[in-house]
Amino acid sequence: MRVELRQAREHEVPVLRRLMQLYLYDFAAIDDWAIGEDGLYGNAATIESFWNDPRMTSFFVRVDGALAGFVLVRDGAHFAGEGTRDISEFFILRRHRRRGVGTETARRVFDKFRGKWEVTQLTSNVEAQAFWRRVIGSYTGGRYDEQPRPDGKGVMQRFDNARP
Repeated sequence: MRVELRQAREHEVPVLRRLMQLYLYDFAAIDDWAIGEDGLYGNAATIESFWNDPRMTSFFVRVDGALAGFVLVRDGAHFAGEGTRDISEFFILRRHRRRGVGTETARRVFDKFRGKWEVTQLTSNVEAQAFWRRVIGSYTGGRYDEQPRPDGKGVMQRFDNARP
């Protein structure tokens, strides 16, 4: 199995929009999000800001050449601010989960951007919490901090991979 991480180009935003709907559909089962009257999940302006925000970098994930998901990385983490990156959104299609694709994708993203990281999960997303604890624990050799999110809506892990 060959996992590829490639930065999305501007003309590929429509593909990211469609993948975002699949991501939000999965999320709706965890966070009870309602679908809009237009048949779409999420606030359109918020979703569009992901592609327009200069602090965001979008990546496609491919497995053996086939589209398998996306990752959105933000410079200036949600809670830590400037000088820290975060995984804003992380989505692997169901057919590729539990095969090491997510772990390999996360490792490649962390390797691509050296420095301080913050990764957050909602309280209700226990699968994501277990995934990130395992991935970050393995990646850092257990050298990370976990604490409640400042907004009280979940947990976050913080680490620094500045040294290769």
